[in-house]
Amino acid sequence: MSLVIKDFIKGFSTEKRSRILAYGSSNTERYLPGLHWFDCLELAIRQKYGRVHTCINTGLSGDTSRGLLERFKDDAAFYDPDLVFITIGGNDCNPDKNLNIIEFRSNLIALSRSFTALNCKVIFQTYYSPDPDDCEHERINNFYEYTDVVREIAEETDSMLIDHLFRWERLRINYNDIYKNLMRDGFHVKPNGNKVIGVDIARHFGVDLRESEFDGWEEALEVQEIMDELEKNC
Repeated sequence: MSLVIKDFIKGFSTEKRSRILAYGSSNTERYLPGLHWFDCLELAIRQKYGRVHTCINTGLSGDTSRGLLERFKDDAAFYDPDLVFITIGGNDCNPDKNLNIIEFRSNLIALSRSFTALNCKVIFQTYYSPDPDDCEHERINNFYEYTDVVREIAEETDSMLIDHLFRWERLRINYNDIYKNLMRDGFHVKPNGNKVIGVDIARHFGVDLRESEFDGWEEALEVQEIMDELEKNC
């Protein structure tokens, strides 16, 4: 368990509920039926720690790092979060957005500093693996460069990084049929894909959803085990 999460979990022992913010674009906005990855995290924390938290989702489809900064006051600072998940870059890398990699880097640093000023702990996330069969060639090439920037900024700012792409790439390459069953289109996952993301995030918080009293996690946990095995052998 990372120091960021360990420090955050210490707040569970206080009377104040910890506020967790999901901040990003369509990967974050809840717009499909079924469980979202952020729902999975909410349930996982409740399973292990009790109702010690409030989850707030201000994801906005089509958004960029520039947009996150522009709406920071109303959609982030307003909620005074204790922990934030920042998942951004899939639109920034789209040439149509006219947002180059230098600005992207600068925006991520500014976001980290802005949340830190609120005494909010930051978790950057990379995306899952985009489907090259269903994406524009230039955008997907840019995507990997922009993802590397997310990784670099997480390290430079002492933020936590959850690197979904690292795990999803191996799944896409080695088990493409399973991968495609999790994808809605080239840049978005289906509800079962969201669950795979969710069970991975839950594990970072010390929660193994195999121990859940509720059904519904089986497929996601099976995929997680496949990813674990691929990671072990890489």
